[in-house]
Amino acid sequence: MKKQIAWILIGGLLLGALGGCQKKTEGDIRETTVQELPQGLPESDAKGRYGETAVELPQGTENQRVCWFGMGEGGRLEMYTREGDYYSESAADAFRYVYQDGAWEKDENWAGNAAFKEHGIDPMFVTYGSDGRYYLGGTDKDYRYHMFRLEEDGTATEQLKGAFDPEEGRDYGMLPPKFEVLEDGRFLIYDYWQVFLYDTAGNRLLSMAKDFSGTTSDARGFSEGNEMVTVLDGQVVRYDLQSGKVTEAISLDEVGGVRSSAELFGDGAGGIYMATEIGLSHINKGGTLWETLIDGSLNHMGMRSLQMISFLEGDNQDYYGVFCNDGGIGIQMFHYEYDPEMAAVPPSGITVYSLNDNSTVRQAASQFQSEHPEVRVEVRIGVEDGGNVTEEMIQALNTELLSGKGADILILDGLPARSYIEKGALMDISNLVEELEESGQMYSQLLEGFREEEGSLYQVPARFSFPLLIGEEKAVEAYSSLASMAGYQGEKPLLPAANYENLLRETANLQYKELFYEGNRLVDREQLIQYLETVKTLGDQNGAKTTFSEEEMERLWTSNNVVKSGIIESAIQYDDGRFDSGVAEMSGFGSLCIPAEVRRLHPGTLMVPAGDLYLPSTVAAINRSTANEEMAKEFLRCLLSYEVQKEELYDGLPVNRKAMEANVENDRNGFSMGSGIGDYHIFAEFPSREVRQEVAAMIETLAVPIVVDETVMKMIVDGSRDYCDGKESVEQAADKILRTMTIYLSE
Repeated sequence: MKKQIAWILIGGLLLGALGGCQKKTEGDIRETTVQELPQGLPESDAKGRYGETAVELPQGTENQRVCWFGMGEGGRLEMYTREGDYYSESAADAFRYVYQDGAWEKDENWAGNAAFKEHGIDPMFVTYGSDGRYYLGGTDKDYRYHMFRLEEDGTATEQLKGAFDPEEGRDYGMLPPKFEVLEDGRFLIYDYWQVFLYDTAGNRLLSMAKDFSGTTSDARGFSEGNEMVTVLDGQVVRYDLQSGKVTEAISLDEVGGVRSSAELFGDGAGGIYMATEIGLSHINKGGTLWETLIDGSLNHMGMRSLQMISFLEGDNQDYYGVFCNDGGIGIQMFHYEYDPEMAAVPPSGITVYSLNDNSTVRQAASQFQSEHPEVRVEVRIGVEDGGNVTEEMIQALNTELLSGKGADILILDGLPARSYIEKGALMDISNLVEELEESGQMYSQLLEGFREEEGSLYQVPARFSFPLLIGEEKAVEAYSSLASMAGYQGEKPLLPAANYENLLRETANLQYKELFYEGNRLVDREQLIQYLETVKTLGDQNGAKTTFSEEEMERLWTSNNVVKSGIIESAIQYDDGRFDSGVAEMSGFGSLCIPAEVRRLHPGTLMVPAGDLYLPSTVAAINRSTANEEMAKEFLRCLLSYEVQKEELYDGLPVNRKAMEANVENDRNGFSMGSGIGDYHIFAEFPSREVRQEVAAMIETLAVPIVVDETVMKMIVDGSRDYCDGKESVEQAADKILRTMTIYLSE
């Protein structure tokens, strides 16, 4: 509990992390249908928008973490930082910096650091209260939170004694990501699902509900006067601090919905600002419409590798934003000022279309625009997070492309890439890829896996993952073919229970070479029957079902959730002795924590890739009809560049070799992961450098991309449902699937 921890709870429960900056999550993007996609961006002579300027930070902050950034005494900008990881074993050093005359100055005599040390408190939070006093917050050696008021003589007086003590039967109590001090000395304490109001004597007066984003650094909200503003039920709500009642609820549909990293702050007149990766928006008190002041897609606000720590208004209708890199370090600060002569919209632009929101694409768009401020990258999303891709949507996109319209760049994940290639809708980018390969920075065998027989290349992955098998040798060897999977005889089933859709998807991926060729066509009817029978045999052994009840999900450690690859981390099931093997999708070193720890706990256990297969993602292509060919190619170079690829965005491994080498060397101090259900728990440190190097060597052996047409996969799932449920024969299911598939492939 003394380190940054990401708890993974089985069955789709809470995913969070204790302390530090959290990664941005994908989603909350408004639906854009393919009919709305422009051929190009409209030109405009309009002038005036906010520009972004980097602010130089004081030396020594490179490896520090932000405890607070805001307006202190006298309206000065102040920043408080600390060394080391959050929840360290002993009190870390804390520092105070004051922004004066356009530069940061370190306060060498700040008494707060000595106060933290005197009371044995590990610094977590500092703030300047509306009562004109400074306050400190942090944890002691027993992981108990304490809050202090910093007195004028440098001493610290503890506040709200006992408010943070653990309840009976618990090891730790409330750990507020932040607190506020009102003008009359009352305290607003932010917890995960609630905000509590305390009086100066430590009595709890009110409890006000708020949404929890899933990360324990979530502190969305602020107080102004006798009101508090936060997020509840997907809306911004205003509470009255006398009654604790909601007095106003404001929709966020206009600004793309609620985001976990939103920073809310007031304008001094009852209005509300909201800063997110989308940009800075404002609404007046009593207003009904949000006004977008700053477009986050044109600056670092939209960069997925950065976590917004704080955003606030300056003295002259300007704004300041402070961000951190992955893991909480790498502080960056930017100043936003209105420039009446700057073009309201960059004079030229390109469009990128993706069915789903994609962090690497967002990162590349921000990086590209920082290098090309004259170009606007418009990222268009087909469906909202969690939305369904429909056949009508795909057909509409097909019509766009084949009629010479559509976006300049396509992210082909979930789209019928093979059909686009055969119908000439995509541009041959082989020269561009060869140029990148010649640089020596790319994993050539991953890129070459997409080359056509005649040498042309129409698509290239920016990220990838690969199936990782864990178990004793006999069980691991069983994954060599469909027949060996179906014929496995062990003390326990080969792999864990899953709903049949996941089991179908997982088996199709693990036996891709045996089942498919050219990415979407099953080899033949006989092979299809063997595939379905293998899945049914595995399902009969491990208790698979089309849909599980609540009791079954809890007992079998499974769920009804479906993932595209079908691979759900199951190393813990092997560790607990329930099954003879486990499968994980290796998408980053964070996902390696549990499998590597399980192997360490079981001597003789193997941890190996499933042959030479890998799962490509963020697969990019250029629309053959683009009017911006050179600009589109430049965007692909950016997408595959070291600058974009080196960032850990939790959406796959980099295809850039140099970026992978940098990730291998990054120790990610303080990162660890736990998983548990019922009485079972496992805790794992970040994989050692030796293990990371071992995985890097595995990547060199991967050469065959798993590219199963998603439409075909859905046909298999739908067509086999009655067979899996025991309502028809395997021959009937196979014939039904093949009839549907034949019609689709002939279109």
